[in-house]
Amino acid sequence: MRATINGKRVTDRDSLHALLRDKLSLPEDCGRNLDAVYDILSTPGKDRIITIKNEALLRERLGDYADRLLRMLEDSAESGHVRLIRKN
Repeated sequence: MRATINGKRVTDRDSLHALLRDKLSLPEDCGRNLDAVYDILSTPGKDRIITIKNEALLRERLGDYADRLLRMLEDSAESGHVRLIRKN
């Protein structure tokens, strides 16, 4: 599965989690927090390729939460079920 997280489409945490749910096909009962997203991404089943676009805008809009998001995605990539690509 391929998904793109584009900083242009994220305005706040709520819009981020809506985008994550949509693009990553997260289940409805997935909590709206990064720990819940990590649990799903690091579980065997669906391998995902996640592309981050407009990272600077993502950081501008989310502040420290963007750093936490990117760390979570990097940690998920270490599980072997996520490939992370960064484009500006």
